[in-house]
Amino acid sequence: MPLLSTLGTVAPYHVLLYSILYGATTYQSFYSGIVAFRALPYEQFATLQHAVFPRYFAFQTVASLVLMGTTPYDITPFAYSTLGFSFVSGLLNSLLFGPKQNKLIKQRMTQAEAEGKSHKDPTASPEMKRLNKQFAKFHGISVLFNLALWISLSVYGVGLTEKLSA
Repeated sequence: MPLLSTLGTVAPYHVLLYSILYGATTYQSFYSGIVAFRALPYEQFATLQHAVFPRYFAFQTVASLVLMGTTPYDITPFAYSTLGFSFVSGLLNSLLFGPKQNKLIKQRMTQAEAEGKSHKDPTASPEMKRLNKQFAKFHGISVLFNLALWISLSVYGVGLTEKLSA
C-alpha cells in the first residue's frame, strides 16, 4: 500500500514540519504579533511577547535544524543553504537578540516605574531615552533576522515544491 510505505520515510514528516514552521513564522510575524500590539496595553503586550518569543525562536531554530537533517529530496545547494540560514537566524534571535530585548524591556519597565512616566513620554529621562534607543536597535535587528528567516523558508519551499512536482 503506497500510503503506508510513504509513512515509513522521512518525506511526509519533513513536509509537515516545514509547513508548521512556515505557518507559525508567517502567523506570528504578519498577523498575531501585529494584532496583539494594537489590541493590548503595552505592559500586557510585553508580558505576552516575553512568554511567546523564547519558545517561538527556539522552535524556529530546532525545526530548521531538523529540516536540514531530514531533507528527503536531492535539492540544490542554494535551496539547502536557505535552511542553514533559517537555523542561524533562529539561533541568533533565540540566544542573542531575544534575550537582549527582554532585558531591555524589563529595564524600561523599571525605569518607567521609577520615573512615574511611560517609556513613550517625550519628557522621559535621558536614561529612558537611552534604553528606548537600545531596545529599538535590538528589536529592529531581530525583526530583520525574522524576516530573513521567513524569506529563506519561502525560497526553500519553492525548491521543495519543485522536487515534489517533478
